[in-house]
Amino acid sequence: MTAPARRPPASPCIGVCVIDEAKGLCTGCVRTLDEIAAWGSASEDHRAGVWAALPARAAAMGLSVRRLDWQGERLPDEVEMRFAGASGTFVAGVYGAVAEVMREADEPFEASRNDGVLSIRTSRAGLRLEGAPYLTAFEIARPERAPLIALAVPFGRAGPRGPSDLTDLGPDADSLLPRDAGGRRFDLGLGRRAARFTIRCADDLAEAITPHTGTPWPACLGKIGISVLTASPVRVIEAPCLRAEVDAIIPPPGGTSPDGPHTHLLPDHIAQGFDTPPTVPLPKGYVLSALFYPG
Repeated sequence: MTAPARRPPASPCIGVCVIDEAKGLCTGCVRTLDEIAAWGSASEDHRAGVWAALPARAAAMGLSVRRLDWQGERLPDEVEMRFAGASGTFVAGVYGAVAEVMREADEPFEASRNDGVLSIRTSRAGLRLEGAPYLTAFEIARPERAPLIALAVPFGRAGPRGPSDLTDLGPDADSLLPRDAGGRRFDLGLGRRAARFTIRCADDLAEAITPHTGTPWPACLGKIGISVLTASPVRVIEAPCLRAEVDAIIPPPGGTSPDGPHTHLLPDHIAQGFDTPPTVPLPKGYVLSALFYPG
């Protein structure tokens, strides 16, 4: 049986097409004009050689963002490898409303693939990643620290804006974690396109929340906050091509987040309207799916 042909590397273009005349390199993709012009017809070996040269070029130019050559099966492979190695934290959501998913080095986990979708679970958290062809990986440099990795999609692939009030989404048919699997899920109503912050509820919590559906964000927190804090339901964050679940105690106001997977829901931060932290640049025209913080 003949092995399927390997797809050639994607273009390093990030949509910033300005040539640095002194160095003869694009300040977005760090290619020369000749490399850009020939890219469409270049051989796979030639493209791979250019990709290999890009990290050093980007470092020499002091660039903060460059595209990574993660395409097709390689992208979920890279995500699974980092999770299996317990080498950092995956963060999904918008600034102020996030899930942080990680594992200890000795913590059991399971990973599975189905039609290009990677699912990873521990007893405390889960990730589901759709390896869509338009899902793109970027490396974001940080002073004196290891670079971040951002997974993002073009703006047109981000899907519709979420509701702006507390909304009953019905039974959760896509549960990753076992607690209250299939239970009713409620969107807290952040009204954002980049991510939804939702909770999956047992029957008693769902009954307590239901009378307050339709209450706009953030007023809904005043209606349901005590019930949610007491129950600490599974939090489900949905972003383009990605779903994250966390089953951990929600600390009281002023408390400390538990070690390991946890969530943050900070209205003052959310009100600033950032999809990514202000210190994390993302190429224009892309919507964040998740960040990976190494270490």
